[in-house]
Amino acid sequence: MSKTLVRQRAEGLSARPTIEAALECALALVRETGARGLEPQVYLERAELARLSGDEASHQRELREAHRLFLEMGAPIRAEVARELES
Repeated sequence: MSKTLVRQRAEGLSARPTIEAALECALALVRETGARGLEPQVYLERAELARLSGDEASHQRELREAHRLFLEMGAPIRAEVARELES
C-alpha cells in the first residue's frame, strides 16, 4: 500500500494538498539529484492520488508519463505495468 493511499484513507480529501506538495518536493529532489530512476514512481504516486480523488483525466495523464519514463530508462516490464494500470 502506497503512502499516498494510506494518508488519503486516514485523512480523506483534505490531505490532497499536503500529499501533492510532498510529491512535488520529491519530484524536484529527483531532478535536482539526478536520481531519474525514481521519477516514474513519483508519477505513479501522483496517478494514485488523482484516482483516489476521482480525477480520471489526471490519473490517466500521470500514468502515461510514468509509462513514458519507464520506457525511456529501459524498463519495459515496469512500463507495461503502468500501461496496464491505464486500462
